[in-house]
Amino acid sequence: MFYLFQILSKLSIKNLYLLSDISYRIVYYFFPYRNKIITKNLKQVFPDKSKKNIKNLKKDFYAYFLDIIFETIKLLDFSEKDLQERVTIENPNIITKEKKKSIIIISGHYSNWEWLLATISIFWKKKTYAIYKPLSNKFFNKLIFKIRTKFGAKMLKKKHAGRFIIKNAEKSNIYFFLSDQVPENLNNVHRTSFLKTNTCFSTGVERLSFKTNASVFYAEMKKIKKGFYTIEFFKINNNITQKYIEKLEKTILQEPQNWLWSHNRWKR
Repeated sequence: MFYLFQILSKLSIKNLYLLSDISYRIVYYFFPYRNKIITKNLKQVFPDKSKKNIKNLKKDFYAYFLDIIFETIKLLDFSEKDLQERVTIENPNIITKEKKKSIIIISGHYSNWEWLLATISIFWKKKTYAIYKPLSNKFFNKLIFKIRTKFGAKMLKKKHAGRFIIKNAEKSNIYFFLSDQVPENLNNVHRTSFLKTNTCFSTGVERLSFKTNASVFYAEMKKIKKGFYTIEFFKINNNITQKYIEKLEKTILQEPQNWLWSHNRWKR
């Protein structure tokens, strides 16, 4: 099955988008992936929107979601140059000037987070660690592992991340967190209003920054057009968790269809 993904990745990105468009129609009209969760989340966050508006937003999400899947597959074939032609970092100097410190980059499942990690790995030729929780499906876990490490990133299991980062505090590594999912440990959370909903967020990044003196940056990735993105970094100094939440919310509300609404974010 892995060879099928390799073959798909060799198709031009234009043809992959054609497959995405076909897949979107199949998924939306015949096999609506996580339809109940997506609908529940959208209605909860946008209670004032009409049924038609919610339906259109859901359709836009499915189209975006299928594009992300095929863009991620394309990473198996992309060269560094291919990706650099499609993703632009607006303010790289804000990261580059932090020469001798650990750096934590925090973002959410918005736009194309796989291309975001790949771009960070390519641009800064230093050790980049992506914090992750292994997938239950062994095949897809192996596939995602291969995709995420292609451009030099190293995978760091979530359960080992804290100790590793503290132990290597003096090294100028980059640590990449996606921090918009449900926290596993509810003993160390920050609870606040997020997208009009009472939501808990992990405070792990904030605690690690305090213990290691690491600089924390929020990465905002925006879709310019199909297959093209920009990245802008924002340094977060104090009250890190809350400021991250506010920035992520602002990003999502600009183009809400580009967030991962299929995740059961508010199950706790």
